[in-house]
Amino acid sequence: MELSNYAEVIKKLTTLYYEPDFNRWLEQLTEAETKSTRFLIKMEVKRLAAPTRRILDFRQRANSDVKAYECDGILHYINPPEIKLLETLLGQYQGHYTLGIYEHILAYHQSERRKPAAERVVAVMDPAAQFTVEPVQYASYFTRNEERMHYSSGIKLRFGDRLVDAMTSDISTSGIKVKIDKDHNIAVGSLVSVNFVSLRQEYANHLLRDFFTYKLMGIDEEAKCDYLRLMRIDDNNELDIFISKLITQNKSKYKVNVRYQEENVVVKGYEQFFLPRMSGLPLYVTDDDKPVLSYLLLNENNRGVYDYWVNEESKSQLEACWQTPWMQALLQAQQRIETTIYSFYYSQNGRLCFYAADALSLATSGLKALFLSFACQRPNFRVFKLSLTPSVFDENKHLLDAESQQQPLGTRTLAALQNIRWVGLLQDITNENILSDYKAYTQQGSDFNQLHQYRLPVANQSAVLSQFKFVQLRKEARFSYKTAIIASNAERSMKGWSNDFSTEGLQIELEEPLDVLIGQRIYLELPMLQKLSNKVVLVDLPYSVVGCNKANTVLHLQIAGDKDNHIGCQFFNLLISSNKDKLKSMPERSQSPGVTAVLRNMYCHNLATVPLYIHKVNNSYQVDRIGISRNKNSLLPLFELFGQPEAPYNLYPLFADSCIKAVFDEALAGLESTYRPWQQVLYITVAASDGKVNTRFENDLSDDHERRQFVSHSLQKGAFFAIQLMLSRTGRPDMEYIEKELNYVSHYAVHRAKKLEDELWSVRGVVDLIDVSAELLYRLGLRRMR
Repeated sequence: MELSNYAEVIKKLTTLYYEPDFNRWLEQLTEAETKSTRFLIKMEVKRLAAPTRRILDFRQRANSDVKAYECDGILHYINPPEIKLLETLLGQYQGHYTLGIYEHILAYHQSERRKPAAERVVAVMDPAAQFTVEPVQYASYFTRNEERMHYSSGIKLRFGDRLVDAMTSDISTSGIKVKIDKDHNIAVGSLVSVNFVSLRQEYANHLLRDFFTYKLMGIDEEAKCDYLRLMRIDDNNELDIFISKLITQNKSKYKVNVRYQEENVVVKGYEQFFLPRMSGLPLYVTDDDKPVLSYLLLNENNRGVYDYWVNEESKSQLEACWQTPWMQALLQAQQRIETTIYSFYYSQNGRLCFYAADALSLATSGLKALFLSFACQRPNFRVFKLSLTPSVFDENKHLLDAESQQQPLGTRTLAALQNIRWVGLLQDITNENILSDYKAYTQQGSDFNQLHQYRLPVANQSAVLSQFKFVQLRKEARFSYKTAIIASNAERSMKGWSNDFSTEGLQIELEEPLDVLIGQRIYLELPMLQKLSNKVVLVDLPYSVVGCNKANTVLHLQIAGDKDNHIGCQFFNLLISSNKDKLKSMPERSQSPGVTAVLRNMYCHNLATVPLYIHKVNNSYQVDRIGISRNKNSLLPLFELFGQPEAPYNLYPLFADSCIKAVFDEALAGLESTYRPWQQVLYITVAASDGKVNTRFENDLSDDHERRQFVSHSLQKGAFFAIQLMLSRTGRPDMEYIEKELNYVSHYAVHRAKKLEDELWSVRGVVDLIDVSAELLYRLGLRRMR
């Protein structure tokens, strides 16, 4: 029989399939038909109304207007008209994604493709719509000690003097999710008594005659109903046993709810891409009698921030900053702090003398011009952004990751971690424009002795150094070590220090710039290390320049020639093998993985920058995830400007100019996962009058005058931001880190686990966004409009 003659009847009945009186509608709409015809119509309706997990993915067939759209946990790739059609059909099918919807949209897509381009339906979209991104909330881990199963069963709710019928959506020993009509008027936090009326009829268990007390923890609102999240608060061991057996016996029949573990995979997976590549150095300050820097969290990219402060005895002077009056004054505020720290050092009788001050202290002391005039003449002048957030240790939150990885902490270690009062981040924001701008502060005949109040005392190194656990990408270990060097090219020689070394390379820092190019050969002399060996001569050691900063004062070197015959390679091999207990590997193994897990979790609760994630989709890059935390970042308001209630974060201010995305793509294509981050500073203006966005890379502004003019005009127009972009290429995902959660999801929902894996494997890069607006305005002597 040809069912096409009944297309309208089938369409009508399909939308009514989930109604309680479906059979009455079936009889009414097919009353003139024979029983066999009615049976065939019913079977076709049942087929079309069946739930499906089929994915609509038109990326290979359509043009660039295809975008990701999630529906019921399924990620589709369809264009705006198809999104609109899907939303309309879901409304007709009471929110159920069915085989009929899938076939309808597929047929619509195919019919549109057959039309000439001029006749196709084009949805007029907001220009910002394509830049919505999905948030990944750091540290939002869920831990469950029991399984939760999707289970629909009738219950009665009693609150106040009301008794209401409802249905469970899922169930566990500690809680239930309940579907209820929207007119329930139950407030979050209320106590609700629950009677499992349907289970009592099915299992005839005397226990189920009672009401059990639950607390309403939250409400998920839908179009036609609400879902109440209830947590059981009474203690009834018999009910625990009954529900546990119910779940165990029905696992093959009903789906186990793996949503929480899926979210854990997403959060931990994305954290693990970013944290080992972030450029800032997380700091942890404890407070007994006075604040002390007690913990540091290291990775490959931020190790340079730590190494900058290491003196000739391999002790960190960063801790000495916490002994200064200006730092103690900052911490008295007991509120979130963002400031700029200026620092430099010089060599005196073979010892390094460090000077450091924050922006506020320099401004109030009247020594800003004097300090910066001396500092900017030093090749090791650095500008850091320091962010500090008050933090209270919470075992329920901060121990989750350590406990889930079965990394217990000793009593003394736990007590030390509980004393952490501040969590912060130190970021090197130095660039060539900063250096050139501060040279305007140069003064003649100034008294350097006035700056002695900013000289750092020699600190005893007591801070615990921990490292992020991550997939090691380097082929050999590097070691942090400062020793005197002399670097020479064909024209001149220059004194300096090593920052780190490996058997096949070094990073060195010079007192003055050396005119070199990538690939050029230079020669090193190691006068202090020469005292350790009489067997080899550490002079004229050939190295190739493989990287340098724009000031040509920090050089990354690799041995030139055959490593088997290279004197430097042989010497460092022997030095490393003979001093394994003394040398500090980069990164070092944390003495306690549990401590690292806690520190990682504490920082994730206080994220100080905004990470973006770049995925490879077909042959193009897409930025479609943003990292957030409970700690409000100063950049998030910028990305909320063009957000919508259903998609609060939008990157339109960043990518309104398509050239910015092109620069990102080109930079990412040229990076390797072992390279240091590519960086640029981007100026963004959002006009208060019409929301128009104007973006310019700082280096595209021709001179200091044009930069100042751009910033001044931007401050007059509306919101202005200066953002330092740190782009890193990612390697393979660290599947070992999320193995436990992923295996759990895979056990109950293989297709969902596969989807999560595919998403993580498609990540190609991360961008660390750092708000440097305050430093720029301080440098230029400008202020925001009130």
